[in-house]
Amino acid sequence: MTSAQIALAEGWGVRAIVSPLGSGRINDSYLAQGAEDRWVLQRINPFVFRRPDVLMDNVARVSVHFNTKHPGWTPTLIPTRDGANHAQLDGDIWRLWSYANGRSLAKLDNDRQAEAAGRAVGQTHRWLQDLPGPRLDAAIPGHLQLDRCLAAFDAGPDAEPELMDFIDARRHLATRFRECNSTIHGDGHLDNLMFGEDGNVVAVLDLDTVMWGHWAWDFGDLVRSVLGGQALPTRFAAAARGYLGAANVQASVDDLVMAPRYITFMIGLRYLTDHLDGDRYFKVGAHGENRQRALDRFRFLQALEAAEPAFMDSAASLVETRGLEDGLNDDDDRDH
Repeated sequence: MTSAQIALAEGWGVRAIVSPLGSGRINDSYLAQGAEDRWVLQRINPFVFRRPDVLMDNVARVSVHFNTKHPGWTPTLIPTRDGANHAQLDGDIWRLWSYANGRSLAKLDNDRQAEAAGRAVGQTHRWLQDLPGPRLDAAIPGHLQLDRCLAAFDAGPDAEPELMDFIDARRHLATRFRECNSTIHGDGHLDNLMFGEDGNVVAVLDLDTVMWGHWAWDFGDLVRSVLGGQALPTRFAAAARGYLGAANVQASVDDLVMAPRYITFMIGLRYLTDHLDGDRYFKVGAHGENRQRALDRFRFLQALEAAEPAFMDSAASLVETRGLEDGLNDDDDRDH
């Protein structure tokens, strides 16, 4: 038996056909196919998640909360035979999820899908704001905080001079979005959205980084992912329209434009830092892959910078329209 099959049998009393699932760069995921049911089994990456109790407490709380709001919005954790939300076997942490129906989209075909993705991330953000209980503690301290990422980069080996110059020229981005203001998903990109046949999102995956943060971190990651490496103003506008219509956040034009640049720079920096540190965080097939991932993000960041005027125009139109709608709503409230 494989380690995954052993985990299923000992932790949940389940025997199933187990096969690798997806291409996640953090945890090991498996599809477990039983006689009538199927599940997703995951082994938690101990280097990334060094506080498994915090991780699983967050995940369990948020999963229950979402499914109270909208059943099926996230998968549910399957309790172990002992009633726990995870199993610890031979030093590994395992968990079992219900299987989420729908399909993931590696790349979007149109702006309508981008708006649907934005609406789903915005709704997820809105529902997180009345999560019962104490404020979530981050499973990864400093996650998505650019100043912490820069400090980690500075503590490691130097990159080549041209990359050092590129990074130094953008350190000012760390002054943006520093003050946390809301509970966020923390990984609000396209890979974590499941689409239904009607083109709308039917489920949101991966709750590992739910935490107290800044709404712009989720929004920036959403936009970065739906753009697919191209600075497309209409797709940016569609994602922002969907997000703002559902999230109920106060966003300026500058916030909307800078958020994807902030998160793109941060992700590229994390890939480069991991490359220089020996690929300990993100999975790679060969050394050098994380460096290439970093270079891809940095090139995309340059494209976003070049497209700033068009993005500003799109964001200004959205903010103005939203302001007019809010004003009409205020008038309606006074009439009643």
